[in-house]
Amino acid sequence: MVQSTKDRRRIKISATVDAELLQAVDTFIDTHSGSNRSRIIDEALHLWQKRELDRVMEAQFLAPQSQQEQEERAAWRHIQTAATQALLRSWNDADPMPVNRDSE
Repeated sequence: MVQSTKDRRRIKISATVDAELLQAVDTFIDTHSGSNRSRIIDEALHLWQKRELDRVMEAQFLAPQSQQEQEERAAWRHIQTAATQALLRSWNDADPMPVNRDSE
């Protein structure tokens, strides 16, 4: 039998799981053709991985900033403020839109 590249990358494991959870998985599989335990476990592990990445990013975001990060953020705020002021000045200096008197 020829295995696909995806199947060759997969590793077979053995795990002990809660009997009620396994029953819920098997019930789902019985009512959803194309589903199997491996796919359900893959999805569960992907959800776990995403949750862990979210948790790590949140911790990083909430962590106190170093002196360098504070200085970089202040420099970016200065650049942002200067760019906004330049844009507003260009709008104020622009010719007003001509009024079409023909439509009055």
